Amino acid sequence: MTKALSILRGRFGRVALLDMDTSLVDHAHPHFHLIFKASGPDQNFVIEGERVPLSNEMLVAVNSWQQHAYVHRRDADRTLFLALYVEPGWLVQADRAFSGCAASGFFPRAGIPITREIERLRTDLVQRMADPFDAHDDLPEQILKLCLTVSHGFSAWREQGAGAAGNNGARDYRVSRALRHMREHAAEAVDLDDVARAAGLSRPHFNHLFRHCTGVSPRLYANALRVESAVGRLRLQRDEIGGISEDLGFSAQSNFTRFFQQHTGTSPNQYRRVMADLG
Repeated sequence: MTKALSILRGRFGRVALLDMDTSLVDHAHPHFHLIFKASGPDQNFVIEGERVPLSNEMLVAVNSWQQHAYVHRRDADRTLFLALYVEPGWLVQADRAFSGCAASGFFPRAGIPITREIERLRTDLVQRMADPFDAHDDLPEQILKLCLTVSHGFSAWREQGAGAAGNNGARDYRVSRALRHMREHAAEAVDLDDVARAAGLSRPHFNHLFRHCTGVSPRLYANALRVESAVGRLRLQRDEIGGISEDLGFSAQSNFTRFFQQHTGTSPNQYRRVMADLG
């Protein structure tokens, strides 16, 4: 069973220290995603069907709404991951040069070499997150330094310029209508046939047009919104797991737990136990 050792949540998005021994299904995030190996055997991620190695020398960068999966090697021991889920708006606020960080091609390559400075920042962040006596108050600054260093060195910010748009910015008004509907109903089970009808499209045409505009399938997009809703609800200690499951449209709490584990690696209960809010 994968264990979440520490999860920090704030305006930056969230950062997780995960002791992984289970795979993750195909999924996507509204954030861009930086994944580092902290210890253990090398592993591989699958980014849009292509295998990308994760090692001491290479980190994995996943763009906003880019489809990816993790397949844990069956012959391998546990691997400790440092996973950053970065809110694009937060990075843009810190440096306007990265106004295109929600774009599909912000990181043109998923495999990024780890420089000496990236290694120093990664090691320090892992050590501090693993320390139960660390107050973590100034960790958003440390997270920002790491994000800026990776982005300055390896993103396409120079080529994109200030006007780059994210790949989830639908240009077709029917898909825009569907996205609005899905976001408004993110905290529940969305019937994609209903969404297609609301957009005025047949389901096959809707699926094709949605993927063309966003880069992911409607189901993957809806699942991502559901995960983010669950994470937000888990932050509220007063909300029972069973109530969250029911509100999100799951027929049984066990189904919600399985869904959450397949997308995050850990159970909702454990996720809540180790999550700290940095404001």
